[in-house]
Amino acid sequence: MTVSPRLTQLFVDEIDDGVARLLIGETVVSIPTHLLPEGAREGDWIELSVGVIPPPPQDTEERRKRLAADDPGGPIKL
Repeated sequence: MTVSPRLTQLFVDEIDDGVARLLIGETVVSIPTHLLPEGAREGDWIELSVGVIPPPPQDTEERRKRLAADDPGGPIKL
């Protein structure tokens, strides 16, 4: 099944010490600046595309078990 990616607009509110503060409506998220598009600066609007993709080759059952070992479960808090 092919699903079109969802596009979301984000506002680059602040960039400081390698971290970008982005606004999605009233929600604030922080990401490493190396994930921003080249040339993005404070005050710019950027577009985020999110879609479901096939798993990469390194996504093995062993890796998933290792990552899940310290997962407390429950809702994710950002």
